[in-house]
Amino acid sequence: MTSQEKPMNSKRLFASLLLAALPLAAQAAPTLEQSRFADLDAKPVAMSAYKGKVTVLNFWATWCGPCREEMPMLNGLRKKLAPKGVEVVGVALDNKEQVAPFVKQLKIGYPILLGNDDTLDLMRSLGNKTGGLPYTLVLDRSGKVAATLTGKLDEKKLEAAVKPYL
Repeated sequence: MTSQEKPMNSKRLFASLLLAALPLAAQAAPTLEQSRFADLDAKPVAMSAYKGKVTVLNFWATWCGPCREEMPMLNGLRKKLAPKGVEVVGVALDNKEQVAPFVKQLKIGYPILLGNDDTLDLMRSLGNKTGGLPYTLVLDRSGKVAATLTGKLDEKKLEAAVKPYL
């Protein structure tokens, strides 16, 4: 192979790899409606199961300090607003072995689902470009995203985000 052929072959290889990657880049991020998570019993749960309720969807992790700090507030908010058709749902970005004892220890009283390989992409497609936690969505009764909230929440801020959809 001559010295002129080497750069040409490298360019062809790069172009071929780039073209091969295009279908992957063109794949749309998962939508919330299409998303399915597993509960702590490994049963699949579709987000459509929460249609008809105003849903507070909270993405969190066991290692996230602010996530832990807001969990008692989320428990209280669920008890307070459940009669008005509000559900709080947590999506953990950890595995079941980490999450199950954590949920028991903190006495989390709302449904906890386990994130999957698409969860970070889903969060990004829903506005969380940095992947920071906690990340909370308020879904209206039809399941559409009505509000996005980044970082640790206080009850007043979260109630203000939920109230218009009651």
